[in-house]
Amino acid sequence: MARYRLGIAGGEAATIKLRLTAGAGDNSSWGDWFDEVFAARMREADEFYDRVAAPGIGDDARNIQRQAFAGLLWNKQFYNYDVRRWLRGDPAGPEPPRERLRGPNRDWTHLRNSDVISMPDKWEYPWYASWDLAFHTIPFTLIDPDFAKEQLLLQLREWYMHPNGQLPAAPQLT
Repeated sequence: MARYRLGIAGGEAATIKLRLTAGAGDNSSWGDWFDEVFAARMREADEFYDRVAAPGIGDDARNIQRQAFAGLLWNKQFYNYDVRRWLRGDPAGPEPPRERLRGPNRDWTHLRNSDVISMPDKWEYPWYASWDLAFHTIPFTLIDPDFAKEQLLLQLREWYMHPNGQLPAAPQLT
């Protein structure tokens, strides 16, 4: 566990350099390599986003586009939801509320999600929405076309799509 206490006055800045390791690390030999590696990763990110930027856009629009891409990447989330198990509840726990059996997902007992999914906003919506996800794949093709394709194919898999052909609109825990 790492804990840093800093008193930073208005207008001042502080930098904490750390490395995550499996064991106790030796922080005595940081040298210049940390700054060099960090600068190299920043250059690589700048080069990547310059390649995918819309041609001819200004610096402000380029910055907005980069932040939008970051939002897409940030909102990828592992989603684990088995409707049949959720309806029945945990065998080791108390019986779930009877309202679950009348909820919006009662006819989706085939739905078993256990994947990384592009979420609309993982803080505001604790579930994915196939409609939004499909639209996310358009800008995702610029930064990760393989992930975009996998997302669309995933929604058409037998453990997502209803046996009647319907796609999951927004599976919710209600």
